[in-house]
Amino acid sequence: MVVGLVVAVAVAFLLRSQAAAAPEVERANVWSSHVERGDLVREVPVQGALVPEHVQWLSAASAARVAHIAVRPGAVVDADTVVVELENADLELARLEAEHQAASAEANLIQLDVSTSVAEKQQESMLAGMRADLRDAQRHADAADQLASENLIGELDHADALNRAHGLLERLSTETARGEVIESGRQRQLRAQGAEIGRLQDIATFRRSQIAALKVRAGIHGVVQDVPLENGQWVAIGTLLAKVAEPDRLKAEVKVAEANARDVHRGLAVRFESPSGPFRGRVDRVDPAVVGGSVKLTVALDDPSPAGARADQTVTGFVEIETLHDVLFVARPAGARDGDAVSLFRLEPDGVHARRTPVALGRGSARTVEILRGLAQGDTVITSDTSTWEAGDRVRLK
Repeated sequence: MVVGLVVAVAVAFLLRSQAAAAPEVERANVWSSHVERGDLVREVPVQGALVPEHVQWLSAASAARVAHIAVRPGAVVDADTVVVELENADLELARLEAEHQAASAEANLIQLDVSTSVAEKQQESMLAGMRADLRDAQRHADAADQLASENLIGELDHADALNRAHGLLERLSTETARGEVIESGRQRQLRAQGAEIGRLQDIATFRRSQIAALKVRAGIHGVVQDVPLENGQWVAIGTLLAKVAEPDRLKAEVKVAEANARDVHRGLAVRFESPSGPFRGRVDRVDPAVVGGSVKLTVALDDPSPAGARADQTVTGFVEIETLHDVLFVARPAGARDGDAVSLFRLEPDGVHARRTPVALGRGSARTVEILRGLAQGDTVITSDTSTWEAGDRVRLK
């Protein structure tokens, strides 16, 4: 009995010594989390900005001088609103020359039509005369045949009558073929000249379109974002003149860390947080290249016009990779990675002391991680940095 008493006293003394040896930590200086069981949504964080879904870049179709800047950034414009007016005297001269050439070609077509029509009518008149002569010659030949049968005409006169009729018949055949060639040639010449007119008219239309393009229009209903020009400035072909965007339809352009990008693909849901309220979207495009340790994503929003959202607004979001059903999970400890074996300080039943406990982590998201072994539902663990307590296995919270 005395021995038992001595052992109990020794154990109590040892426990008091250990408790006294445990370092004390201000409870307000540590973060703790309860182990829960349920569905864990794996998420990876992304950050970026909201940008207009449709942006119209206005550029110079021809080299020209800036004559007038009609609107400035911030102005609301329609598709037909003139944003910038340019001028180029060479284009005006080229338009006049092209229109003159097209008009001359049309006049040439009229002259060609008249001249070929006259030639065709002359040929038709000649053929009509030859047909009359042929009919007359054939009558004489028939009469000569009758007289020759009765020996009332000499052989020479008979042959002359027959030869004249035969010659006129051959000439008529030749001239008829010539008339067909004249008609066919007339049609080909008219078609060729018509094609030339069409070509010159197309050139004139193009020149007029160049002049019309000197009045640069917005092209869409939206807000002018930028006009990087000054009056009198000379611009080359392709120079950016203005940027117009539809501010009411937005999308998100965000970046995800290279290490997390392997799990991201098109179609995944994205949850955004903003001061005006949460909103959601889906990954529409994943950039194939890694730039500066991150991968760019384009996210199509479920609502292209979230309440309170503005173009170029910075946003933070989370791509939902997958949902783990009925698992243990806890807030992600500082510095812990998926699949790590870590040591966490678990709170003891007295609520004052915490003891180091080996824990196996599974998959997780940016804020939470799955518990495979070492903890049970309802346990409370310290999730803030505990690297300063490496020397001990127990701490006391005060």
